[in-house]
Formats: sequence, C-alpha cells, structure tokens
Amino acid sequence: MPADIRLRRLEKLALQRASEIVLFELADPRMTMVTLTRVKLARDLSHGVVFWSTLGEGGQRTKVEHALRDAAPFVQTEIAKVFRTRRTPHLTFRFDESIAGAVRVSGILENLQKERAARGGGGEEE
Repeated sequence: MPADIRLRRLEKLALQRASEIVLFELADPRMTMVTLTRVKLARDLSHGVVFWSTLGEGGQRTKVEHALRDAAPFVQTEIAKVFRTRRTPHLTFRFDESIAGAVRVSGILENLQKERAARGGGGEEE
C-alpha cells in the first residue's frame, strides 16, 4: 500500500514537471494545442508512459507526436532531476484515446438531444 501511494505521488510529480517542460521550456513549433493528460509508471520505475491529447487531427496530431518523441530524452532527464530516485523511468509518449472517445460520445449525445428537440421535446425534462 505505501508503495502504491509513492508511485501515485511520483506519477503526479512526473505529469506536473513534464507539463511545465512542454508548456514553457520547449520551443518546438510543431507542438501546438497539446495537453499532457496522465502518466503511468511501472512499479519498478523502469519505464513510464506519458499520455497526451491535442485538438488537432490528422497531420497536426502526427506533428505533435513526432515533436514529443524527439523531446522525450530531454523530458526524461528533467523528470529524473525532480524524482531523486536511483532509477529513472524510460519515457514514451502515447496519444490518449480516452479523450477522443469522450469527445465522440459527447457529440453523439448532443446529436440525440438535437433530434429530440426537433421531434417536440421527446419527454426531456429541464
């Protein structure tokens, strides 16, 4: 149990530091409208995954993905400085599909609401 609490604390610290780096320290024009959503660390701190999302799609998403992959060693080094642990996790960046899914579901619900309104209310309470 204490190890889980420590791991969650390190994940929060990694997310905070990585977000600061992406926002303020990287000067890569490919990195626009990017949000780091969460960090998942291995129990032994051998590796970690930083999940990210962007509003852009297609080519924009690919550009951000390449920029984050190129910045991974720098981000990893900076996170190692704040961790102060014997082992530094090898970081990889992965697109957060859950955000895209939530946006898709939100759009579906919005369309359903519009259809109900067009049919005359359909039993919707306000």
